[in-house]
Amino acid sequence: MAARPEFDSGEPGAAEPRRRSIVETWTEVVADAGGLVRAEAALARAETERNLKLIGRESAKIVIGGMLALMALVFLTIAAVVALSEFIGLLLALLVVAVLCLGAGWLLVSKGLDGVSGQPILPERVLKRMGRDLDLLADRAPLPEVPGRPAESGGVREAA
Repeated sequence: MAARPEFDSGEPGAAEPRRRSIVETWTEVVADAGGLVRAEAALARAETERNLKLIGRESAKIVIGGMLALMALVFLTIAAVVALSEFIGLLLALLVVAVLCLGAGWLLVSKGLDGVSGQPILPERVLKRMGRDLDLLADRAPLPEVPGRPAESGGVREAA
């Protein structure tokens, strides 16, 4: 909501802007900030929901991958050990089958972890945008007039 200066039409031919009071200006700034915060909160909520759903899907992959790896380990162990024990002996057959099952399980779990690891839970884009918007509002807010100090044209940030 852009602030426009109001013109005093009391004097003929004079089109000087009427100075708004500090109360009017701060009321407008607070209203703008309130609307901005509500809109940004809604965006943050939506982005957080999306991130949590994605993490849930990737976590399900991890769990299912782990279960499948365990089942595969059991069934392959039984079948492979029986088959290999005739050629290389029982102990070596158990080790070969265990290593193969472990490799398959590790592959599935690592793919799921890769999908989850880079996914932020907090809505980083919205938080950055909110910070930028609040900085703009702070720059736009006028300084209150203090007796004995010349009026400045800048916002709150210039005074600091």
